[in-house]
Amino acid sequence: MPKPPAYTMPCYCTTLRKAARSVTRLYDNAVEPAGLRITQYALLNTLSRLGQASLHALSESTRLERTTLIRNLDVLVKQDLVRIIHEQPPRAHSVCLTDKGEIRLNAARPLWERAQTRIGGMLTSEEVSLLQNLLLKLHALDR
Repeated sequence: MPKPPAYTMPCYCTTLRKAARSVTRLYDNAVEPAGLRITQYALLNTLSRLGQASLHALSESTRLERTTLIRNLDVLVKQDLVRIIHEQPPRAHSVCLTDKGEIRLNAARPLWERAQTRIGGMLTSEEVSLLQNLLLKLHALDR
C-alpha cells in the first residue's frame, strides 16, 4: 500500500483545536473554584452583557448551535444560574441571569482575569495584537 504524501505544513484545524484544548483547560482550571467551566462562564458573561436575550440572539452572540446552547443552558438552569422565560411561540423563549447567576459570575470574573493575564503574559504586546487580529479573521470564516 502506498504511503500517504508527507505534508510540509501542519493542519491548521488540528493545530488550532489542540491549542484551543490547552487554553480551555487553563480557563477551566481558573474558574473551577467558582463552580464553573469556561463555557458556562462565557454564557453567563454574555447574558450579563445582553441582559434578557432571546435564544436566537444568544445563539448568534455565542455562535453556538441552538441544540448545543439549550444543552448548556439546561445545566445552568438546574443550578439556578439562569432562567428561561417561556414565550409563545416556543422559538421566542428568552433567557436571563438569576441573582445567583450574577453572584457566581462576579465570583468567577477575577479568576477569569487571572487566566487572561497568564495568557497575555506569555505573549508580547505585538503578539497579543496579532493573535486578536488573526482570531477575528478566523472568526469571520462562517459569516
